[in-house]
Amino acid sequence: MNTTSVRFLQSAVISAGILQIENIGAGVGLILFDSERKIAAGLHIMAPSSRAVSAKNPVMYADTAIPHILEELKKKGVRPPFSVAIAGGAGMLGKRNGADIGRKVVEAVKIALKKTGLVPKLNKTGGAQVRTMILDVDAGKIRVV
Repeated sequence: MNTTSVRFLQSAVISAGILQIENIGAGVGLILFDSERKIAAGLHIMAPSSRAVSAKNPVMYADTAIPHILEELKKKGVRPPFSVAIAGGAGMLGKRNGADIGRKVVEAVKIALKKTGLVPKLNKTGGAQVRTMILDVDAGKIRVV
């Protein structure tokens, strides 16, 4: 089975195989999945807000990443409803700033999702562990390890 890995500041849209987002620490991994059409999008978001600056990479910021991937899906004829899963937002190295950054990215992702009418069904955020999200598109199962 083919595996598509989504790395830092990347996104991917697939229609078969495994979608995997690895090394999610203070950032947030996001999966949008259309179970009827068997199409999934994955993102690895690293920061909360672009502050209205034109981002060279829209996947970097929560406020630009979600509209960006929704537009990519729309170009392929895919529209909500989606199953939504998020993971990450870890407080890294036990530092206060690390915890704040992770929390801020999670909050920004939730706000951006809410603006588009999307609500996470799976939410594995916070804590101090680095996570990996895995979606088997054919089986329709999302795991966070």
